[in-house]
Amino acid sequence: MGKLWKTDLKKWIGVAIIIMLFSIAGQSVSYSQEPDTTTAQETPADTLDNEYSPRKAALLSAAFPGMGQVYNNKIWKVPIVYVGVGVIYYAYDFNATYYEEYKTAFTRFTNGEIQEYKGITSKEGLKRAKDYYRRYRDMNILIMAGWYLVQIIDATVDAYMFNFDVSEDLSLNIRPTPIQSKNYHVVPGIKFSVNF
Repeated sequence: MGKLWKTDLKKWIGVAIIIMLFSIAGQSVSYSQEPDTTTAQETPADTLDNEYSPRKAALLSAAFPGMGQVYNNKIWKVPIVYVGVGVIYYAYDFNATYYEEYKTAFTRFTNGEIQEYKGITSKEGLKRAKDYYRRYRDMNILIMAGWYLVQIIDATVDAYMFNFDVSEDLSLNIRPTPIQSKNYHVVPGIKFSVNF
């Protein structure tokens, strides 16, 4: 039975880590820009109105997770923040429930009230099960704190980079190119060039 729960727990922790990695990786999307010839030249007063305060974004995210993303007009990130919170909380609740269950069983076994619990007939076995769920419960608390900090950092960086312009022309060219080897033979190759 212990191996079954260990397998399920590892699966849920793996799912939580994968979701976090995809949400972090999904934040670094880049676009090629086309020059806009239809708009008039911006004046310095226009650019001041469009700036976002990194401090305000960080404070909003710290006060209420996801609000910094809303402030930065990145509303699509809010579900990612709350899915991450939900997955981490579910794993925490799962581990906390079983920790309390095995802690109670360990205390009752030590006091001689029961002789076995869910097939475990030794004090050491109950202690291992209790410690196992406590360790993963505590790890989920640390992961939740990390997730909270990541969403604050994300909102702050988005506010800093909101008006950041990479270039008018950002492109990647890939083309076949012959390469000369040391013995003067020509071998096929690929040339990558980035224009910015």
